Amino acid sequence: MKTITTFTATLVLTLPASVFAQDRSEDTFAGHDIFFTVSGGVISAPSFLGSSETSVYAIPNISVAIGDRLNISLLEGIEYDVYKEGNLTAGAILTYDFGREDTPSDHSLLLSDVASSEITGLGGIEETAEFGGYIEYTYGNLQTSVEVRKGVDGGHSGLVGDVDVTYNAPVEILGRQSVISFGSTASFSDDSYASTFFDVSAAQSAASGISEYDANGGIISYGLHASAYVPLNEHIALVGFAKYDHLAGDVRDSSIVQERGSEQQTTAGLVLNYTF
Repeated sequence: MKTITTFTATLVLTLPASVFAQDRSEDTFAGHDIFFTVSGGVISAPSFLGSSETSVYAIPNISVAIGDRLNISLLEGIEYDVYKEGNLTAGAILTYDFGREDTPSDHSLLLSDVASSEITGLGGIEETAEFGGYIEYTYGNLQTSVEVRKGVDGGHSGLVGDVDVTYNAPVEILGRQSVISFGSTASFSDDSYASTFFDVSAAQSAASGISEYDANGGIISYGLHASAYVPLNEHIALVGFAKYDHLAGDVRDSSIVQERGSEQQTTAGLVLNYTF
């Protein structure tokens, strides 16, 4: 049983890192090299990538930042900045694709009702370990990044990635120095990844009633995102976020999306962080 949807995990990964961690230069954490963050919240998201049904999920997370290069998180995986010079950062990532249940109501963190027969018959897609790398360039408040990952063990063996441009604006909210972030993003994949999640074989078509389809890779989606990071005190911060994606290419044209889902994907959530 999956604990969280692939779409939810992807959303968390695409949000800028600045909204999930305190500025380590603050006196609050002076002298510390390891920072722990315990997070809890709720998110409203499609029950799977391409779904027309919106569900509410709990999103627990624990993350550890060691120094200024290594980050370990239940949701985001392991990230290590191999190169860090000036405005340019490049690193390696080991993360986790949470797969897909063919019965969306079988998620252990689901808090709301969801149609149980939407894609029943397609069969589940197992979780997958993904290994890859990223490059990030920061210019003032503007942050651009490219990340590419390869499935190495589990439900898919494809290549998938994201391109993101984000502007982080310092503002004052509730009398506290906060950050509002907004930007655009696009996701892409190879044929193998697209086929795993959006193909419909003859056997699957007979079992689900969804038309047969053969998906190729390319641009998966493009969209906009926004978030707000508001520290409530020296340890607790509130994070709100929203994201809109429009599916593209063969993914958009998949019979799964056209017959049982939607091209429009909207997500919003609220998370409380405790850092120590």
